[in-house]
Amino acid sequence: MRVIVGTMTGTSMDGVDAVAVSIEGSNEEMRASYIGMTSCELGDLTQVLRKLSINGGNEVEMQNAALRLGEITTNAIQQLNLKQIDLIALHGQTIYHAPPISIQLIDPLPILETFNCTVLTDPRQSDLQLGGQGAPITPLADWILFNSKQKSTAIINLGGFCNITFLPANCSTNQVQGFDVCCCNLLLNKIARARLGCEYDPNGECAIKGTASPKLVAELTNKLAEQKNASRSLGSGDDLGTFALSIGDSTTTNDLLASAVAAIGACISASTQNAERVYLAGGGVHNRALASAITHTGTTEELGVPIQAREGMAMAILGALSQDGVSITLPQITGREETDSLVGWVQARP
Repeated sequence: MRVIVGTMTGTSMDGVDAVAVSIEGSNEEMRASYIGMTSCELGDLTQVLRKLSINGGNEVEMQNAALRLGEITTNAIQQLNLKQIDLIALHGQTIYHAPPISIQLIDPLPILETFNCTVLTDPRQSDLQLGGQGAPITPLADWILFNSKQKSTAIINLGGFCNITFLPANCSTNQVQGFDVCCCNLLLNKIARARLGCEYDPNGECAIKGTASPKLVAELTNKLAEQKNASRSLGSGDDLGTFALSIGDSTTTNDLLASAVAAIGACISASTQNAERVYLAGGGVHNRALASAITHTGTTEELGVPIQAREGMAMAILGALSQDGVSITLPQITGREETDSLVGWVQARP
């Protein structure tokens, strides 16, 4: 058995998750089980990272932010209190994504100095160098975790952007489908920051109180559908927040949030009509208005994967696969070239 830690910081840039996973077996036959998870808030680093993602920064600013994130990530991993760690896979903070360029910021040195194990970082670069989008990156891990012999399954990640992994019943890896759908929490949170003066709409309470405007829903749905049909990964400049605030400038905050939730829910539900099982994961599950707007069977919690832990757990699995010599992205999903070379992580060195 291998104990592997995967770490993830999402588009909200407010915290880092460290997820411990036990791996039995190897290669695509491996089995993964959840051990535990810790989260550490980023504090004032959140605003630094957001500024870097919008305006960029000089080399010193980037290195300082990367080092601070590495130190906070070290703390998160230490809080897992694991006696054994065989591998650590660091996703880092995406501060820019527009293929062929994607920047996942983190300095692995604090982790290397603290833990006596292999540390992997920069999971997207090898895919990008082969002409891929570098995303979505989790479908192969989803296949290992959630593939069913009996029923087709859709795993919906409600993060800053919504992405979906579709697993036909009893499918092989070359039959796995995965794609970005539309902006999700990024849009809702931008409305919340502009209108409510807070980071997000807690549990979707304002959206629940609001009434969706058919006109706004239609306009937002059209924009979201453009993202869904763009045949590319979503990233920098795709949050649609400015557009939503502009068309909803005379609408109450509750109604604007309700309209955005309705549009996002409709776009996502239309993308999973062929799945027999539909499970939600990601921070957006806590938004009751959003979750209820999406046709679904349940959450990944029911399959043994806590909703907030899925991405970190996926990083751990992808780290194990890379260690075993298995490429971590699928060409039919990212669009990368077929190759006999390993498409995977970069091993960090002091």
